[in-house]
Amino acid sequence: MRAAAILSVLVLLGACQTPCPAPETGPVTTSFRCEDGSLLNVTFTRNPDSARIAQEGYIVVDLPARVSGSGYRYNNNGAEFRGRANSARWTRPGAAETACSEVTE
Repeated sequence: MRAAAILSVLVLLGACQTPCPAPETGPVTTSFRCEDGSLLNVTFTRNPDSARIAQEGYIVVDLPARVSGSGYRYNNNGAEFRGRANSARWTRPGAAETACSEVTE
C-alpha cells in the first residue's frame, strides 16, 4: 500500500515537470454584426494589447486596451469597443452606440 502511494506521488510530480504549450500570441480576427446593420472585422493583438476595427465605409481604427472590471475594453479619441464573451458595444465618434454580436458560422 505504501509503495503504491509513493508511486502515485512520483507520477504526479513527473507530470508537473512536463512543460505547458506556449499560449497563442498571434493576432485573432473576429467578425461582429451590429444592430445598426454594420459588420465589424476586429483584429485583437497581444503585443501591444490592442484591437483594430475595420468597418465598411470608415477608416480603420486602432484602439489600445484599457482597464476593464470584466470583459474587454478598447478606446481612443472617442471610439470605444467593449464587451464580454461574444457580445460587444461599439461607439464611433459622431455616431450612436450600437450593440454587436460575434458572427459564428
